Amino acid sequence: MAIQVGGSFAPPLDDAKLSAYEELGKSIVDPQAAEYFSRLVAMLRAFWETGESKLPGTKHPSGMGIMVPLEEAEIKRIWDHVPWAEECDLIGRCFDKFESGPLRNAAYHLLWYARELTLDREPITADKVV
Repeated sequence: MAIQVGGSFAPPLDDAKLSAYEELGKSIVDPQAAEYFSRLVAMLRAFWETGESKLPGTKHPSGMGIMVPLEEAEIKRIWDHVPWAEECDLIGRCFDKFESGPLRNAAYHLLWYARELTLDREPITADKVV
């Protein structure tokens, strides 16, 4: 039996799009969801303060991307900003309550980056698929 591993990756995120997401986040009524959303925005801003990892990568099990580990100094630097895997699950359940549309899409886009950073690697985005 063949095991299928992933195959689609989130689109890249830039400062303009993240700023637009911040604006969307201001419409969140649920205080817990608003806090999670805000924390994920802050996580990305903190992560972007350092350039990309210079460590060698390995092919993603899907065969579509390269997994580049974060450098140890970067892992330590962003440690307090990146949620644990279990916390990502909790955040996802909170975001499940959002109606389909731009806010929900933004929330899950941010959560994608959190899940990738939780794995201590550069987020693999659609523009990096090989």
